[in-house]
Amino acid sequence: MKKIKNILFVAMFSLIIGLQTIGSFAAELSELESGIYDIKNEVYHENEIGMQMSRTYLDENMVLEKNEGKWYYTVKFKGTNYMENYRILLDGNLVETEVVSENDEEHSIELKFETTSIIPNIEAQIYVDPMGRDVEFEINPQEDTLTLVKAIEEPKKEVVEKTSIKENEKVSKTSNITIFIVIGVAVILVIAGLVFKKSRK
Repeated sequence: MKKIKNILFVAMFSLIIGLQTIGSFAAELSELESGIYDIKNEVYHENEIGMQMSRTYLDENMVLEKNEGKWYYTVKFKGTNYMENYRILLDGNLVETEVVSENDEEHSIELKFETTSIIPNIEAQIYVDPMGRDVEFEINPQEDTLTLVKAIEEPKKEVVEKTSIKENEKVSKTSNITIFIVIGVAVILVIAGLVFKKSRK
């Protein structure tokens, strides 16, 4: 009896947490207005020397841009006289990058890539000539440093189209949440039925 009650409690708790997660993810992608934002980053490597190298060659400032319903990050690397073959991975998948600027005098390069989240799992892979191999490290955007630099005004026609798209996305997300709730409630009712049946014996 006590075991079944514990299962019922866990099921209800999981349902609540799941709904909060879905809601926060949807808010993350839609709450910011279109524009160009500054955001700082931190780096991570499994050893101290790698951490120092990563911080030296990656500028701590990044640019996050939201334009026409899409998100883009721009990162800046320094020390390009020693490095080549820059690659960016999001959630373990190699993504297409665009060279925004390259300065031979400062030995720097800026790469732009599309993202689906404000805080994705970003990994940089760079070939370092003196070492004769790739160097890999994580780039972690710090959401609490996000600062709007310039708002982007979307064309009215596109705004109307995006409003329709957003409404469709909202309906889709609402449907998903509804399905999640129905399944969760069904599970809870089944367990509650078992508890009631057990208590009558």
